[in-house]
Amino acid sequence: MRTSLFLSCFCLFLSFQAFGQSDEDLIRHSIQNYFNGTAYNQLDQIRSAFHPEAELYLENREGELWKMKAAEYIALFEKNEPGKFNGRYSKIMSIDITGNLALVKAEILMPKRNRRYVDVFIMKEVSEGLWQIISKAANNSLIEKKE
Repeated sequence: MRTSLFLSCFCLFLSFQAFGQSDEDLIRHSIQNYFNGTAYNQLDQIRSAFHPEAELYLENREGELWKMKAAEYIALFEKNEPGKFNGRYSKIMSIDITGNLALVKAEILMPKRNRRYVDVFIMKEVSEGLWQIISKAANNSLIEKKE
């Protein structure tokens, strides 16, 4: 009897572990929505990654500060064909989580434009299990050629 009770409890524990997602998994999912949405012009995916009141601090072509709201940023992708890859290659460089806040650093390469972007996202768990970008800052530079 004890063995079957132990096995039942152990299986229940494993099922919770298998189906539960960590904060890091949830953050990665949200950032992946951003990556996929911006690479394939999927506005709903981009929108799901951002809190509606998110503020972005980018650089224009002259390197000057360019501030915008999330809706303005999402609108930049409206003119592109949905589902068509636009040449953005993205990866997460680091994630630092403290309570319900996270700092995510990512690299975006756009070889056709010879540009490398480093994005820093501040994310917040805005409701149980939902992490969204509340702020983004980015800079850009030329892609360095490796010899």
